[in-house]
Amino acid sequence: MSNSTSRSKDVLRKGFISTTGLLVVLILWSVLSRNYHSLILPSPRETFGAMQQLWHSGQLWTNMFITFHRTMVGYAAALTFGLLTALLLKACGFLRSLFRPIITVVQIIPPVIWVVFAVIWFGIADDLTPIFLIFIVTFPVVFLTIFSGLESVDAELVEMATFYRCSQAKIIRAVFLPTLVPHFVSAVSLGVSFAWKSTIFAEFMGSSSGIGFAISMANANLETEKLFAWAIVLILIMLVFEYGILTFVNKKVTRWKQYG
Repeated sequence: MSNSTSRSKDVLRKGFISTTGLLVVLILWSVLSRNYHSLILPSPRETFGAMQQLWHSGQLWTNMFITFHRTMVGYAAALTFGLLTALLLKACGFLRSLFRPIITVVQIIPPVIWVVFAVIWFGIADDLTPIFLIFIVTFPVVFLTIFSGLESVDAELVEMATFYRCSQAKIIRAVFLPTLVPHFVSAVSLGVSFAWKSTIFAEFMGSSSGIGFAISMANANLETEKLFAWAIVLILIMLVFEYGILTFVNKKVTRWKQYG
């Protein structure tokens, strides 16, 4: 009972601190906006007015759906191929020696180079350019995180389980999964962040729809209040992903590791 009460108080305290921090930011934003033209720093009222306009016009939901769809397609492809490539390279030393340097090179090339290549290869494509950039940026992150998990599996435990003639299913469940699942969850978490940012960047540079394109148009038309409105939308979406989904999954995985 005391633990539950203490936990509730801790949650309330953190919530109060977070709310206070947001209020301070809003107050500072409001004060600063009075000293600058709205073209430079729109007020909170102007920004939320622009957000309301995007809502009523349908642009908010339409662009969010387009961006979310592209992100999930590119992200799912990167996650799938990253997992399969990690398993394949772990199993085959020749392929590991052959492809690891290539994947490293892919990872260190800046996203702006890839998006320029994508525009050259695909043109200003609605879906191909963003999905390509999401895949090419997220794939190395997913691969390296999962491969690191495979490398950290205790080989002595595997040998011992094999010596005692444990079934493959039991070895996977008792030895591989406890080590790999946290790395996989980490790959999922990092991948979502990279994928979402890549989508916005690709849409800004080489697409004719989506949130990134809407930001590009607002920038071109000097509609700073819309830029701020879209920035808030992006922050809210990432907060939902981070605290509404990924934190919950991380807690479940941690509890599963502790109690099996």
